[in-house]
Amino acid sequence: MSKLNYDNFEFLLCSVIENPLVQWSKFISLDGKIKRVKDNLLKNDRVIEVIGKSERSNSKDYIPTSLICPADPEASLDIKLPVLVLVLKNLKLEGKIEFQIIDECNCRRRFVLVANTAREKIQKITATTAFIPLVLADNWNKVEINLITLCKGVYSTDYKSFQRIVLHPNFRFRRVYLHDHHYQDNDDAIGELYQALTDLNSFKNKKKSIKDESSQTQPIIINSKPKIKLKKRKK
Repeated sequence: MSKLNYDNFEFLLCSVIENPLVQWSKFISLDGKIKRVKDNLLKNDRVIEVIGKSERSNSKDYIPTSLICPADPEASLDIKLPVLVLVLKNLKLEGKIEFQIIDECNCRRRFVLVANTAREKIQKITATTAFIPLVLADNWNKVEINLITLCKGVYSTDYKSFQRIVLHPNFRFRRVYLHDHHYQDNDDAIGELYQALTDLNSFKNKKKSIKDESSQTQPIIINSKPKIKLKKRKK
C-alpha cells in the first residue's frame, strides 16, 4: 500500500496536499458531508471536514458518514510505529474516532475515542473494545496517543502494529500520522517533515517558512489507562 513516508513517520492524512484522501474510503449519508474547507484559524489552510448525525439517532440499517483508512476493507495498514497523532478541530458536536491495533497475542483490539457527549465520563472496556473519553479544548487540538502504553494499560499486552482507523463526524482534520516517539512541537524533525510535504505539492518555491500550526492547538497525550492528560503549552 502506498503511504507518504518520511524517515520514522507514516502520514495517513495531510489536508493541504493534492488528493489528501487517496488512501481513504468515504461513506456519506444523506445528512452528512465530507469536504475540504478553508479554516480561518489556520490562515485559510485547507482542512478535511466530516459532518453528520450520530449513528445512535438512526436506524440499525443506517450507515453513518465516515472516513476509513485503508480504503480496501480487506487490507490493513500494519504500521509498527507506536505513536498516533491527530490534529483536529473540536466542532463542539458529538463525535468519535476509532482505530484498531494488533497486540503481541495477535488479538485485534479496538479503541473508540468519544467526545462531546455524556459518554465522555463513561469508561467501558470489553475483551476487544475500549471506549475512552476524549475531552477536547476549544478549536484546534493535537491528540497524541502512545499505543504501547495505551495497550499495556488497558489490556496488559504489548502493542504490535496499527491496522485501521475510522474518522467519524463531527470534526475537522488537518493531519493524521504515526511516528516513532514523542516529538516536541519545535523539534527540527517536525519542521523538516512539513517542509518535505509542502515541497511535494509544488510549494517549494515559496520563501516563507513552513511551520506546523500546532501552536494553535492544545496537546492532548493519551498514555496508559483510559484517561486523557491535557498538557499546557509554554508561552
